[in-house]
Amino acid sequence: MTTPAFRIEANGGDITQLIADRLLSMRLNEQAEQQSDSLEITLDDRDKRIPVPSNGTWLRVWLGYSSGGRKPVYMGAFAVDEVELSMGPRSMVIKATASNTAPTLQKEQRTKSWHNTTLGAVVQEIAGRHNVVPVIKGALASQQIKHEDQTNESDQAFLTRLAEKFKATIKPADGRLVVVPRGATDNAGSVTIRQEEVTNWRATLKNRGAYGGVKAKWLDRTVNKEKVVTAGESGGALPVFEEKQLYKTQAEAQKAAESRLQSLRAGEVRVNITLPGRPDVNAEGMVTLTGFRGEVDGTWNVKNVTHDLGSSGYVTTVECGTQGEENNDWTTGRNGGGSTTGTIARTGSSGDSTGPHLDARWADGRPISAADADRYLRINGRAPSSYGVTSSYGPRNLFGRSFHYGIDFGTPSGSSVTLINGASYGRNLGYTGAGGYAVEINTPQGPMRLLHLQAGSAR
Repeated sequence: MTTPAFRIEANGGDITQLIADRLLSMRLNEQAEQQSDSLEITLDDRDKRIPVPSNGTWLRVWLGYSSGGRKPVYMGAFAVDEVELSMGPRSMVIKATASNTAPTLQKEQRTKSWHNTTLGAVVQEIAGRHNVVPVIKGALASQQIKHEDQTNESDQAFLTRLAEKFKATIKPADGRLVVVPRGATDNAGSVTIRQEEVTNWRATLKNRGAYGGVKAKWLDRTVNKEKVVTAGESGGALPVFEEKQLYKTQAEAQKAAESRLQSLRAGEVRVNITLPGRPDVNAEGMVTLTGFRGEVDGTWNVKNVTHDLGSSGYVTTVECGTQGEENNDWTTGRNGGGSTTGTIARTGSSGDSTGPHLDARWADGRPISAADADRYLRINGRAPSSYGVTSSYGPRNLFGRSFHYGIDFGTPSGSSVTLINGASYGRNLGYTGAGGYAVEINTPQGPMRLLHLQAGSAR
């Protein structure tokens, strides 16, 4: 017979014995990717003798068993952000989150331009600013950043954008700033769960074999034209899935198409499992299921883990399945659809401007062409280039600046800006100074920014 056990420290002091006979329940929830882990402890407050923890108190938690099973293992550190007191029966609920271990990451807004640097250098600088330890896995640290603007953004919001660009996950936890490749984990490798170990499970299988083939585009720079490769069948009874990203080489496009086809044929799998407490299962890690059923057995990404300790014992619930990033556009089919509909903003002449126009630029500062803007934008229903290019990407002496990172089109003031070909509205950047009012949109080729917009016109 296994006996659940726990240990809790508050600001470095062990309070386990102090609250052992008052613990009514403890829930620890771990979320994959950017979502913050959380802790909730409910105590018996019958004689009002329990000190109320102050905001920001650090709670370090261990969970496991005292006999016959796994010894308590370290689960992480959480900062108290809320305490709830009630009567009937009298209780105290302490709520804490991992993200509060570095609260300034979220709260402080900052404007800065980053030039000719790496993701590792950016993470190192931001981590040092907020007194947390940077942890960067894989080859992410060496990823090059030519140009990136942080405009009235918190450091966490800025890093989240960078993480999306480099297909990574960023998460502040336990006094660290962890950056790992998407689908990887900062914890140990896969754990195994056998069907006979669980008390309940449920699996959802979706869109198995929904597509017969996959098309991917690549840029042939010898003729400066986009070309298409196909994996699987094209023109058959099943629809063909179209990749959004424009790849650099034919080999990269072919590899991406074949990988996508494999994941689409397998479909989307979601498995929910309830079993006796397993402190070794971690969100963002991997779990191998055996003995369930052929379609369910295998190694899956862990999305969510909840550990519950209470009068009924120690129970863990796990949500796992396909990574999700490959299949998150099934509802739109990614066949040219999925664009934000309606007007997202109107052109103007705000900021440093010689007159009404639209400036479009990649958020990372790489060269942009009229074809790039035409691929994703419509101005009053027309391609931006139909209004004429008034200034191209490259050297330019204007308003005291020697280089122009965008491309300008001579659009009339008040013109409607709409999106096509899978582009979607990202965020309102507000007033950016020289660039005037601006927005950022998401495209299959990365974030694009639109400058010099009409005041108050952006979503």
